Amino acid sequence: MSDGERSSGGKTEDLYNEVACELKLLRSVVREIGESFILRREGEIETLLGCLETLPRKRVRDAAPEWLRELHRLKVKPHKGRLRDLKELDRLVGELMEQFMELQQETCGRPRRNRALPAPDRRAESGE
Repeated sequence: MSDGERSSGGKTEDLYNEVACELKLLRSVVREIGESFILRREGEIETLLGCLETLPRKRVRDAAPEWLRELHRLKVKPHKGRLRDLKELDRLVGELMEQFMELQQETCGRPRRNRALPAPDRRAESGE
């Protein structure tokens, strides 16, 4: 075996080892990203559950049929580990977060009227 063949074999071995090392690193990055995604989505779902408890029952009653349709429409195959399923979960959780927060802001943003007091007569204020 000539010197050129020996050095070429060494380079090939070095390249093989470098690729193998990078693939192992990639595997750990995939796991880390997956775990972070899972933790974030689980936290957002917990937030949704907490938010649901604070929403007025009438608002929940009005919005619940649409929320349930969206939740039941979700078709995923967890055992396949598809990116498409992750995207759909991400979309659904994000959409529900927006809707819940919107309802919460509407509820908190409106001035509360004391039900014991009669509503002001707007005609009297405008001079009618």
